[in-house]
Amino acid sequence: MAKRLIYACDITSALESWASPDIAESYDNVGLQVGSPNRIVDRVLISLDLTPQVVDEAVDRRVSLILTHHPLLFHAPTRISDDDFIGQLIFRLARENITLYSAHTNLDAAPGGVSKGLADILDLHDVSFLKPNADDNSGMGAVGKLPEPISLQMFLSLVHTKLKTPSLRYAGSLESTIHTVAVCGGSGGNLIPIAIDTNADVYVTGDLSYHRFFDVLGPDGDCRMALVDAGHYETEKHTEQLLCVWLEKRFPSVTFFRTNVLTSPINYHIF
Repeated sequence: MAKRLIYACDITSALESWASPDIAESYDNVGLQVGSPNRIVDRVLISLDLTPQVVDEAVDRRVSLILTHHPLLFHAPTRISDDDFIGQLIFRLARENITLYSAHTNLDAAPGGVSKGLADILDLHDVSFLKPNADDNSGMGAVGKLPEPISLQMFLSLVHTKLKTPSLRYAGSLESTIHTVAVCGGSGGNLIPIAIDTNADVYVTGDLSYHRFFDVLGPDGDCRMALVDAGHYETEKHTEQLLCVWLEKRFPSVTFFRTNVLTSPINYHIF
């Protein structure tokens, strides 16, 4: 019996049955980014971001489909030229006949999506959506319980160990007790008020501005809830493995690779 051919659209349709584009944020641009949905696929590369090094890896691995979490075309380009970052990637994908697809905030909001994956990494249980959608089957962020209460100082060590982040920015007393934990992978500063309302002891996310840390202060200036900025990349890099595991179960004839490239351009200087 001839082996059934798998096309890019087969994989992306399956992915959309889990992370429907309908639950993506209105500002987002998810789905097909570059190339043909009818590309025959037997090898797929999964990465948080698309960079020239990721495309190099895709060519070396002879893949025909790249799946990323962050869309390459997040904002509509005013031009496509090979002398800028996005343009040269588009031209390179076209030359190499590689299709690019992105699942972003729809994967954030999907059941068992990005934030649930982050909660699992931090060993939380009784996990639910931090901000559920009307259907209660999707939503943003997650909230759950640690196996037992620990101090904020111990919790910071846990986050450092589990996420392998070199540094953490936080607000709160190191002696405070942490049991209920809210999380949102990536940039989740807008969910701080909701995390407070759920009586979370701490909220872990990334991309927090200076002024966001004031949002957890009470009238007396003390923190109503501890707040931890663990980094955008660090709170989402597990998405690559999340996608690999989910897709491997559904397409056993296709080889899925998690990128070897550290795609974050941010470096840390620790004194």
